[in-house]
Amino acid sequence: MINAMNTTAIKVAACAAAGAVGAFCRPVLPVAAVCTAMTLIDLASAIALGRRLRRKGIADGRLSSRRFGHTVATIVKIYVALLVAAGVKATITVDTAFDPVRFVGFAVCLWQLLSILENESTCSDARWAAKARRFLIDKTRRHTGIEL
Repeated sequence: MINAMNTTAIKVAACAAAGAVGAFCRPVLPVAAVCTAMTLIDLASAIALGRRLRRKGIADGRLSSRRFGHTVATIVKIYVALLVAAGVKATITVDTAFDPVRFVGFAVCLWQLLSILENESTCSDARWAAKARRFLIDKTRRHTGIEL
């Protein structure tokens, strides 16, 4: 009888804790989904850049597990930043119009968009890429260690 009460109490406590964590994370989920999509699009553009570099004989163009691990670490850092922003929203900026979660989401999406544009403009023969390279970083060095 006592053992059954202990297991029931543990189940109730675990459900309550999971509900509290879920309620805290719920407002972050849509922003996290958009940030994750942008990060994965950036990964796809980096893979495409690697293929372009391989076709031109500059690099091997393979995705290494280290680079994929870097993407996973970036996504985890984004999630942590979003959860911290949700904590700031819940405790500090409660009655203001400023939404830290959306601000962090916007900053991450802007960062990833710039990275995608850098990937797409590097080692590209398109006219827009030549104009964009004046303002964006050439990622050839990052992928190969060779400065072009």
